[in-house]
Amino acid sequence: MKKYTIAMVFILLPLLSFAQIQAKVNSTQTTFGRYGSDCSSGRGACSFTVLKTDSETITENTSRRTAENTIVLQINRNAVTQEEEIRIAGKPFSAFMPNEAVYFVQQEDLYLNRETLQNLNVDARYTKISAGNYPMTIGKDKVEVTFILK
Repeated sequence: MKKYTIAMVFILLPLLSFAQIQAKVNSTQTTFGRYGSDCSSGRGACSFTVLKTDSETITENTSRRTAENTIVLQINRNAVTQEEEIRIAGKPFSAFMPNEAVYFVQQEDLYLNRETLQNLNVDARYTKISAGNYPMTIGKDKVEVTFILK
């Protein structure tokens, strides 16, 4: 019995570690419309489309599902201009203090298309990013916005 248990551990351990490394990250196309730049005059994301790509593709924005109705948008800081930073955060990323609570403002509801939901592996009953404030983390190389879908 002991040999059987040890054998199963050695068989399952690599599978478990592989599953944890293989977090599904998707290339994401987003447009932001703060101050009338890409959309009407609304603040927040104007479009959010998750593309079906292989994990080798490097893009400026990616997204991943972290819970049943939670997704995280990751923005590569090196790929955005200061003007885009202002559209995303309301001011340049460098203007925020290190321990300051930062929120992404979504002024209007944004509905996600069926393909985006499928590519994120999100249940079809969660179709929109509701208007509101969402936590945003500004790191050295990336910015992450956590959206709760309704």
